[in-house]
Parts: sequence; structure tokens; C-alpha cells
Amino acid sequence: RVLFRSFSLDIGTRSVIGILGKYENNKFKILESSIAEHGKRNMYDGQIHDIEGVTETVKKVKNELEKKTGLNLKNVSIAAAGRALETNRTRIDKKIEPTMEISKSMIEALELEAVQRAEETLDIGINGSSLKYYCIGYSVVNYYLDNSFIENLEGHKGETIGVDILATFLPQVVIDSLYSVVSRAGLQVSNITLEPIAAINIAIKENLRLLNLALVDVGAGTSDIAITKDGTVIAYAMTSIAGDELTESLSKKFLLDFDTSEKLKISLNKEETHEFEDIVGIKHVMNTDEIISSIEDTIDCLAKEISEKIIKYNGKAPSAVFLIGGSSQIPKLNEHLANYLGLPIERVAIKDIST
Repeated sequence: RVLFRSFSLDIGTRSVIGILGKYENNKFKILESSIAEHGKRNMYDGQIHDIEGVTETVKKVKNELEKKTGLNLKNVSIAAAGRALETNRTRIDKKIEPTMEISKSMIEALELEAVQRAEETLDIGINGSSLKYYCIGYSVVNYYLDNSFIENLEGHKGETIGVDILATFLPQVVIDSLYSVVSRAGLQVSNITLEPIAAINIAIKENLRLLNLALVDVGAGTSDIAITKDGTVIAYAMTSIAGDELTESLSKKFLLDFDTSEKLKISLNKEETHEFEDIVGIKHVMNTDEIISSIEDTIDCLAKEISEKIIKYNGKAPSAVFLIGGSSQIPKLNEHLANYLGLPIERVAIKDIST
């Protein structure tokens, strides 16, 4: 009998992925997984447009996992894409009773107050916007005891405690649509986080965060960015230019429907020669280099947008960039990124599950 199970969903622009696992010896062990593609374009740039269409895809994944395991799944953790992402870095300090040991609940209360402060200052900063924002997650940058950095406050004593957090916010409309889909699929959200927060916790371990690294998750609808330095995550960012722009570019260049263009894009890093038929019935036989050359301006645009966001939030080029996500596999994307960031090509690496 599994004593502690975890069911998670990645509701993506192109597909929905479900994972069922358990914690064992402080490690997460995947028990079963399922993936289903949307029957049509139900989402654009990470935003749900057809709630019923996305719900049907989520139900497929849920039903398959229930069939595989014999379980009745009710609660789920979800990750949201960073569409219209806003971030706010905030530090607060509080006086405490010097004779009292700092407890976990005191630390949690301190973090919550910092998140509330971040939300208040965010509302002031984007006062001209009609969008209502919701805190989707946060990362602790540093803790402080009597104004000095400390890695873990719990169990210590002092006169003041402080925390420096990086809080992330998404428009309420993005969150509401996700909750609506999950509810219609017969599930209840137990946890929600931001996709780059989830990605960086898997892809870049804490002992590597002393280095100034950028993780870029290039999906179908958004390219989500997380940046580390000095042992912590210092920034989250996103760009709405991602894999769909590459697919659309192929579609326009060769007169292909979207699904055919998507299949062609996926095959570009796997095969040298490609055969496909356009919408007027003309058959094409082309090699990968020819196809890439025809859409290289779009690849360059994607690389430029990502590099500008990295430099904006990091202040300079990082020491290295890790690319993850399906659309990161497109040939020459890493070359263009390296060029814009002024990095050697080997320092813009495509990271797979084995690394």
C-alpha cells in the first residue's frame, strides 16, 4: 500500500501530461504516467481558450491513470505557464522574543507576510492594469538572523528575523481557467506552482545554484526562464514566443496545415530527409538544413527574445544556459542564443533527462 501518493498534471499548450508517484527515501518515484494531445488548438501561449476541450484532454489522462492503477484520483497538483508573468522581490524583518527558539511556524508566518507585502507593492506598481493578479508561488532568496545571512532559521535564537523572497504572480483569469478545467474533470487542486519553479527544482540542483545559470523551458506556448546565482534563484521570466511560432512559420512557408507543420518541426532534430505534402497536394522532399534555413529568421527571433529577457533579469549574460522543453530541440536555436549572449556554443546546452 502506498502511504503517500502524488498526482500531478502539466496542462500544456500542446498536450496534457499526468504523473502518479510516491515519495520513498526522500526521493520521488514515478509509478505511472500518461500523456494526451489536445484534439485541436484549445490553448494559445499557455492560456486556455476552450475550457471544455482542455477538460476532455485532462479526463483522458486521469481515466488512463485510474485504469492503470485501479485508484480513484481526486486531488492533483498543477503547474501554470508563465503567461503575463509578474515578479516582485521583497524583504521583510521582524522583531522576536530573544529567549524563544525560532519555530517552523514562525518562519512560515514570516514568509507569508513577505508574500503579502510583495502583493501589495505589485498592485501599486501595475496600478494602470485592469488585470487582477494572483500569487502562484515564491522562492526564498535568503534568510536573515539579526541582519546577518543564515541558511536555516529554525532552532536559532535572536532579536530579529528576516526573509528575502522572490514572489511570482499571474493574472487571475489564467488561474481561474485552470481551476475550472480541473474541477470539470472531477478533480480538486491540492497545490499549484509556476512551471519554471517546478522545472528548476528538477533540472538544476541546489549545489549548482552557486553558479550564474539560466534555465529556459521552451514549450509550445511560452518560453519560461529561471535564473540562479549565489546559491539561490534570483529571477523568473517568460516570453510568449515559443514553439508555436516555429510551427506557424513552417505552415506559412510550405502551405501546410498546423498538425502537419507540427509533425515536421518535431522530426527536424531526428531525421535528415523529410517528405510532406502541402494543402494543394504538392509533395516536397527536403533535407533538414534546407527547412531550417527557410525559418531561421523565426528561430533567430525566438533566440533574441529569450536572450533579452535573460539579460534584463540577470543584468548580463549568465555563465551557461540550459535548454529544456520540446521546442528547445529545434536545430540552431542554441547557436543563435549563444551568439546573442556572447557565450561559447558549448555553454548553451540542450538538457535531457539523463543529465
